[in-house]
Amino acid sequence: MNLIYKKIVAILVFLPLFFLTGCWSAVEINDRSFARMMFLDKSESGIELTLSLPLPNRLIPGLSGGSGELSGAPYTYVTKSGRDIEEAYRSIQADMPRRITFGQTGVIIIGKELAEEGITPILDFAAREPRFHINTILFVTPGKAKEVASIPIIIERFPADILLAYERDNVTISTTVNDVLMSTYYGGDTVLPMLKFEEKRIPSEKKQEQKWMENDGAAIFKQGKLVTVLSMDEMRGAMWILNQMKNAQISVHSPTDHKNVNYILNRIQTRIKPVIAGSQITMEIQTGAEASLISTESNVNLQDEKERLKLEQRLEALVENRMSRAIAKTRKVGTDPFQFAAYLDWYYPKQWKAIASDWREYYREKVIFTPKVDITIKRLGTVKKPIRVYSPGKWEAVE
Repeated sequence: MNLIYKKIVAILVFLPLFFLTGCWSAVEINDRSFARMMFLDKSESGIELTLSLPLPNRLIPGLSGGSGELSGAPYTYVTKSGRDIEEAYRSIQADMPRRITFGQTGVIIIGKELAEEGITPILDFAAREPRFHINTILFVTPGKAKEVASIPIIIERFPADILLAYERDNVTISTTVNDVLMSTYYGGDTVLPMLKFEEKRIPSEKKQEQKWMENDGAAIFKQGKLVTVLSMDEMRGAMWILNQMKNAQISVHSPTDHKNVNYILNRIQTRIKPVIAGSQITMEIQTGAEASLISTESNVNLQDEKERLKLEQRLEALVENRMSRAIAKTRKVGTDPFQFAAYLDWYYPKQWKAIASDWREYYREKVIFTPKVDITIKRLGTVKKPIRVYSPGKWEAVE
């Protein structure tokens, strides 16, 4: 019995060693090149692929001054064209001394011309490539995607970090490869954030007039093809609908003197519920938020409950208007990028099956959308009334 017990103990002791065999990959990490970003444009031969790759010989920390100082950006861009993404990728790999891997690819940027042709081949490549993360975020540019390569990198070390910060800080719509793949189940309608490029003066740079990158609304896709775009206000309305708005700074006019009162909104939550009554489908969009006053140019008495109620109503009307405009823009082109179909399928699966083939027509003409926003002003700050300065003979609000 003791012998059997000792054998069992020995097996349990040595068994974990079989799981400590080291790296299973045949390629050492020093032999890899990690693509941080992928730019995709239409070309004469098919697709033009640009990869943003780090330069290991410029990533050595701690070198400063003297002959040991390294100069130049710690990354480079490599571009090749092919009939499809795979062929262009193989062409880039053929010239590289290291094995390219997509394990750290966080951003895909698509040029407008290619987006209008369709992004299905991009999804196919991302879904089949085993090292590609499906939480990679997508962007669309109004021109060539590789224009991003010309922007100055001032604050961050790598351009990918700028775009990842856009998504992390909720300054624009966040759409991942996984989101777009999921949308294909309901027809391939989706919404992607857009970028724009402008010449701006940058005092810290030697060449002060340079191309600057900003977010600029959103691109609406129908069956995987770009069909229209949302303005910045419409894009923010889309973020409210998608429950991606985490905090927002909004200004409304005072009901007393029509001057700006500025709020920051947080604790934002949106819920969507379809309701079917007979043959009528209604999408109820319920949104709630709390508002905190950050500044005011008005002399409105914020402690007056009636005045606060009027300000709350103006905030609610502004958000409802943005949501309605975003929905109206998509209905005009008959596309459902906010995936209202998924809600209908979840709540009413039988009814959904009956209308699924005609959903675009229902969405465009028959569905009623009722955005309802409830905003409560919670915080007025430590100063309850407008700051006033003394003027001979009267008190006046500071402007």
